Amino acid sequence: MNNKSTICFLFAKAILSVMSIAPGIKASNLANPAVLTPEARISVGASYHLGGYTLTNLELPALFNRVHARCDYTPFSFLSFGLDAGATMIDVERYVQNGDTFPVFHGKFGFSGGGHLKLSTPAFLKDYLRITAIGQGSYFSSKNNNGAVYKGFDAAGVIGIQFHIPKFGFITAGPLVYIIDGTNRNYTGEEHFYSNLNNIRGWLAIDFFPHLRELHTTKPYVSLEISVSPLAKFTKRIPVQEFSVSLSIGSITKRLYGEENDVEWEP
Repeated sequence: MNNKSTICFLFAKAILSVMSIAPGIKASNLANPAVLTPEARISVGASYHLGGYTLTNLELPALFNRVHARCDYTPFSFLSFGLDAGATMIDVERYVQNGDTFPVFHGKFGFSGGGHLKLSTPAFLKDYLRITAIGQGSYFSSKNNNGAVYKGFDAAGVIGIQFHIPKFGFITAGPLVYIIDGTNRNYTGEEHFYSNLNNIRGWLAIDFFPHLRELHTTKPYVSLEISVSPLAKFTKRIPVQEFSVSLSIGSITKRLYGEENDVEWEP
């Protein structure tokens, strides 16, 4: 078995492992960037994520605002992993339950953080295509002025096809699985479980690598990520429902150890 066959076998085995534990993975936006960088590099970036989700069987529209910093390390050419940390703010529409009316929830930014994993096959078809899998997990919490809290975990994973566009970057697309597992506590201290109704979305990530002559040792990037549920819609009160968008900026270091290639990696 040659090196590429070995990597493909390990990739397929890892995908099956990720799928088998998917209900336990917690996550939000996935890009930052979506491309798996060459080995022995570290990428550092920051992202803003706005997501609209429908919660519980009451079909409550909710907005998640998330600001995260990310550090990602690539030990092998087919795998990278890292940590995410920042803050999340949640807004939830009012609802009526058991005759009681609960007002609109306007949360403040609270801590959120977790980790992520990226896997990728070697490039094929003249280095224009590859198959990529991404999973990310994070905890979040948002409290309002009355002491009510929405907290929990969310989970996302995607397997997609990645297209290389020379001198621009990468475009990745595929199906996304997204799961929220949370608890809300109202101002009286009563707690309720909640989750999202729609778990399957379409996902698209665009990674752009600008060529800046001033930067010779790092590769800056800008990543735009969009996920859309088949039930996506827009209203005046909750403008974004079943739709999310993330914008990330950051930089990737040069190779930190090992032998340098004759030609430095260019996206």
